[in-house]
Amino acid sequence: MARTKEFDQEQALDAAMHLFWERGYEATSIQELVEVTGVQRQSLYDTFGSKHEMFLQSLMRYQALEGHELSELTKKHPRGGLPLIRAIFESCASQTVSDVRGCFATNCAAELGSSDEAVAERVRIGTEGLEQVLKHCLVQAKNARELKNSSSVSALAQFLVNAYLGLRLMAKMRPTKAMIDNVVSVTLAAL
Repeated sequence: MARTKEFDQEQALDAAMHLFWERGYEATSIQELVEVTGVQRQSLYDTFGSKHEMFLQSLMRYQALEGHELSELTKKHPRGGLPLIRAIFESCASQTVSDVRGCFATNCAAELGSSDEAVAERVRIGTEGLEQVLKHCLVQAKNARELKNSSSVSALAQFLVNAYLGLRLMAKMRPTKAMIDNVVSVTLAAL
């Protein structure tokens, strides 16, 4: 008779995500995952398959949480357009200054993106989602004649994604709030 799981899978995944976020994939051992989750090694393997699968699930969990935050910003700015883009970048700036770990997805891309296609694909999916939101906002701004930049909406959305990811990566360098505010200001002025 199979035993029922005696741990909360979501809590274990959150704990693993935070450990991977702090240390990276390569520097995190199975033993550390056992210790941080409080779940026995065999149960981790039975539930998540492998360290790599647990890492991918942690990345997907992070992306779901980020997606929820983006959804909440959208609810606060239902008209979208430039006000939503500004809110997205203000939130990004706040995270950049307050969390030296940076963006977990960006960290994953930096560590494994060129050598692990599964990780690269997961990160690509997340950035494409952000790009679509930004593109939609840019179309709204263009229709409202709020855009000064005559570049294509697709090019501007890609520019904004690049700026967003760059800001999140800068967290690792512990930038000042003034520096990040300057970057956000110049980024938004480019629109």
